[in-house]
Amino acid sequence: MASTPLPTKILESSRIAPPPGTTPDHASLPFTYFDIFWIILPPVERLFFYRYPHPTTHFLSSFLPSLKSSLSLALKTYYPLAGGFRQIPGTDDSLELYYVEGDAVPFTVAECSGQFEDLASYHERDVSQLECLVPVLPRQEELQPLLAVQVTIFPGEGIVIGTSVHHTACDGTSSMQFMHAWAETCLSGSSVSSPVPIFDRSLISDPSNNYSFFYNHVQSLLKSVREGTIPALENSELVLATFTLRQEHIQRLKQLVLAKAEQSKTYFHCSTIVVAFAYIWTGFVRAKRIDNSSRASLALPADFRARIQPPLPKEYFGNCVGPCIATANVADLIQDDGVFVAAEVVGKAIDQLSERLKVVRKWLDEYASLSGTPILNVAGSPKFKVYDVDFGLGRPSKVEIISATKTGAMSVAESRDQQGGIEIGIAFPKDEIDYFKKYFFDGLNNLSE
Repeated sequence: MASTPLPTKILESSRIAPPPGTTPDHASLPFTYFDIFWIILPPVERLFFYRYPHPTTHFLSSFLPSLKSSLSLALKTYYPLAGGFRQIPGTDDSLELYYVEGDAVPFTVAECSGQFEDLASYHERDVSQLECLVPVLPRQEELQPLLAVQVTIFPGEGIVIGTSVHHTACDGTSSMQFMHAWAETCLSGSSVSSPVPIFDRSLISDPSNNYSFFYNHVQSLLKSVREGTIPALENSELVLATFTLRQEHIQRLKQLVLAKAEQSKTYFHCSTIVVAFAYIWTGFVRAKRIDNSSRASLALPADFRARIQPPLPKEYFGNCVGPCIATANVADLIQDDGVFVAAEVVGKAIDQLSERLKVVRKWLDEYASLSGTPILNVAGSPKFKVYDVDFGLGRPSKVEIISATKTGAMSVAESRDQQGGIEIGIAFPKDEIDYFKKYFFDGLNNLSE
């Protein structure tokens, strides 16, 4: 049975623009083939929880003004986020990010009487209760907005800063670059001078016109979505929990995987990400009770900034990620050495990433071939340093990617409290999450023995 939504009251709705006269009169950033296929997915929704033991009146007078002014200053540098995306007038298939001076970000202030500490915890929480903290990104036909913000005050307990970012604007690397800049601006009271984002889309060459190829495929998918032939995921019965792999757990997993690899005379890069994803993936397959005769897949976003030619500067703002897919037999994943099987296929998929750029046009077909088979997607990265986003309230007590629950993904971040550890957020129906918890913690106990 679905839980009751939290009592939330909207205190203010406004729009935050860059300071007048600080941005171009207008700017156009054409889509690349890395941008186009994100049109069909929902916005990326993140929640940053901060402890704030003050009443609403104190928040409205003391902290909210600096939060607004710092967002305006951050948008001076990241002005495309204040605009939207649209079809370029007079064209049939050309899309762009478009900004005109005066464009602004929807900014909502809300008050909630729910239990902050419970929502900011690691145990199971109803996804439907967390969703009231997520800003709504308006849907518009002519110019689709790219960013919305909601700040929710829990009087005497805490603050939640929620963002919704349309993925066509940027990937996780770029959106977190913006969040760090906004937070640092709020903390210092002045614009952050570095790193300066680079918006130049000509840095991504496309001699094979992959853009047009992806555009045509995406239009077919959009038609299927409109006609209802692609089912949407329902969140009403899902619970979200966060699981932490400590550094010592990761080291033990590496030792076990490497020992098995040496015994099997197989070699691949056995990284922290590889063993962490392998451990969670095998638990996911077990919790879902997938038929043993099936195959299952893990799909993680691969950053190609350093792999395309010429390599992109790290300050590039936009999308430069593509799918890295690992597939294995369910019967192999649920065996005693299932973590090794998973680590091997994930590690080898990552080792072959440079070759992925030679088969760009097969990316969507690969996903289509997985239709009807269980797939675990990955959102986020430990490299984003989400727990370093400090607006002057200290480090977040919790960070969540709520949109991951809508795409059947697990969210990944660095551990807040354990150096070298990893946090994994994952949503299941209640009976499945109980099964996953047993697998997860029993496995960690075995690692410690």
